[in-house]
Amino acid sequence: MAEIRTYTGTPTLFREGRPAFYGLMWGSAPLPDSYPLHDRARAYAAAGIHLFTFDIGAAGQTPEWAGPGPGREGHFDFSTLAARFQHVLDADPEARFHLRVHLEMPAWWQALYPAEREVLSDGRALAQSFASTLWRAQAKDYLRALVAHLRAAGLFERVIAYQTGAGDTGEWVKGRGAMSTACGDFSPPMQAHFQAWLRRRYQDSEPALRRAWNQPDATFATAGVPSTERQSASSTLTFRDPQREQAIIDYYRCLADLCADLVIDFCGTIKAATRGQALAGAFFGYLLELAWNSAFFAEREEYTNSHISTYQRSGHLGLARVLASPQVDFLVSPYSYGFRGLGGEGPSMLPAESVRLHGKLYLFEDDTRTHLTRHDHPNYGKAATLAESAAILKRNFAYVITHGQGMWWLAGGDPATPHIDPVGEPAFQPLLKRFQELGEFSLHLERAPSAEIAVLVDDESFYYESLRNELDLPLIFQQRLWGLPRLGAPCDTYLLQDFIDGRLPPYKLYLFLNAFRLDQARRRALQRQIQRDQRVAVWVYAPGYIEDDLSAAHMTDLTGFLFGESEIPWGPLMHLTDYRHPITRGLPQDLSWGTNSRLGPVFCLEDDQAVCLGNVVLAQGRCRPGFGVKVFPDWTSIYVAAPNLPAPVLRGLARYAGVHLYNEQGDVLYATRNLLAVHTLAGGERTFRLPRPAEVVYDLFERQTVAEAATHFQVMLPPASTALYYLGDAARLKPPAR
Repeated sequence: MAEIRTYTGTPTLFREGRPAFYGLMWGSAPLPDSYPLHDRARAYAAAGIHLFTFDIGAAGQTPEWAGPGPGREGHFDFSTLAARFQHVLDADPEARFHLRVHLEMPAWWQALYPAEREVLSDGRALAQSFASTLWRAQAKDYLRALVAHLRAAGLFERVIAYQTGAGDTGEWVKGRGAMSTACGDFSPPMQAHFQAWLRRRYQDSEPALRRAWNQPDATFATAGVPSTERQSASSTLTFRDPQREQAIIDYYRCLADLCADLVIDFCGTIKAATRGQALAGAFFGYLLELAWNSAFFAEREEYTNSHISTYQRSGHLGLARVLASPQVDFLVSPYSYGFRGLGGEGPSMLPAESVRLHGKLYLFEDDTRTHLTRHDHPNYGKAATLAESAAILKRNFAYVITHGQGMWWLAGGDPATPHIDPVGEPAFQPLLKRFQELGEFSLHLERAPSAEIAVLVDDESFYYESLRNELDLPLIFQQRLWGLPRLGAPCDTYLLQDFIDGRLPPYKLYLFLNAFRLDQARRRALQRQIQRDQRVAVWVYAPGYIEDDLSAAHMTDLTGFLFGESEIPWGPLMHLTDYRHPITRGLPQDLSWGTNSRLGPVFCLEDDQAVCLGNVVLAQGRCRPGFGVKVFPDWTSIYVAAPNLPAPVLRGLARYAGVHLYNEQGDVLYATRNLLAVHTLAGGERTFRLPRPAEVVYDLFERQTVAEAATHFQVMLPPASTALYYLGDAARLKPPAR
């Protein structure tokens, strides 16, 4: 039996009543007559990793949902499944399985049910519409049949988790629709679903629908999925006006609700079929990542529109709904694609601490492109040497155990052309073994979130943005990859609503990335949370701008600043003007930040009561106050007009708020009460200051004591390296045997 319980402050895998580190090997599915990754599986088993994940299902190369055929009931064929499991068990008799079950439908299903297919704005029909109730019912039948077959075959207890997914690669994103210029879904199932959703939302009241949409002739019977032109347009360059564009906002909210409900329904089907004895989860909730599009992943002629955002059209905005469901045990994502290479950052695509807050385990997919990756494979920050590969793999592992997560490593497909393969390179094998040992060791440390900086991202506000990514690329995607990990202190990332609901532990500094859309209830609840206990709030770009309409007066109400507004679209850039303030003291004159992408409107401060620290440069070269501070009796409000704050500015803000800084050299840094990790490109001598005395500082990768009775310690870090230190009581430190 497998379950997720909170243990030492974070959700943890329990197997047969005991906590376990969730470390897995992900490899290609076994074939009916062989398993090309036998040697890989044996090597993982020798490293103490006995969990294996592979893909099965309709859209892959395996035959379980096979379509019509002689002697089949329900289009299912499980005749080769037991033999394929046995191939892995031959390699590792202790093997347990995490199945990635694909529910995206292949050509035979599309031909059989053409009316159930998603339809794009350019007329193309894709696989099943997410709104197809026929597909949904068949998928649940398939999941129940799969579990029943495993039970009958004596394999049921070998499977500890089922991960269900649809869309490309099972990640609930339709690449040819959500990630490209074409819009969807104009299929009959989606049209019917949207109309039913509107009836529920507006309580079957057409007058309420007409008021919300500002359309006197709107009816439920005629309300349809908004056209491509309407989906792609926005009242301003950057934002949608709910008084004019509520229909588009409603459609994307409907899509998010639908995808979340599918994830919950499929996970619930698994929980019922296994009688609660196995885990259920999905790829879902990529709210720190989805500013990219097809152009980011492929250099193809049809992917020229790199300004397209995937956020609203993916359905991932239903994350809060999924987090609230008891049917979902875990969520998964690859780590961010934005800056994977040496010296970069390897974070979750999800707001990781909200996942923990709601009792879910997050699984980190480490599909790093090591130096072993064949030359024609997509680069994604590919390492050039063995040393670089090891530094990146260590960095990713350090991120995982300092955030209380599990992970899997990609073992590749054809052994002759490895993808990433920590056991394909002999030098990686002891490293992989060490990862598993340290993962188990970390379970017994204090693992609750312990940062002093909270980063807040708002799922609600995405609905009120245009489909363009000019804002979210610098504001979210780049901010969390460039400035935040290098400021010298750890950060915890949450959904804004969790803060509004009062669920967060106290922090010293709160960074509000995209708190744009706040109705009166959320606005007042947010103010009650932030305006107390000497908390410091940093607001970026357009905080509170949207209520029932769009107005800078709403921003004043939320932040306490008076604002000016320019309707001329421009890429706002910031520079400092005051170098005496505690936030900016010591910063260089050549420091600047912002974006060249056009935003509109662009804001500045028109507040004589604010302390101005910097100017924002607008259209026509106008230099206006754009970085200001206002101190109130119970809290401090700080406004920054341009996104993507650099690490030195974030460091100054953290210091001003009383946040403990471990060091200030700009290395990627993670920390908990008992662990400190640093990933460096430059290397060199480093001094780390500790927030509390440590009886011992121990290098967990090098297996050596660094300092004793320490309030700080000094080390010499090699260039292009990652270090992981234990900080705490010597008696608690029990390094695993060599």
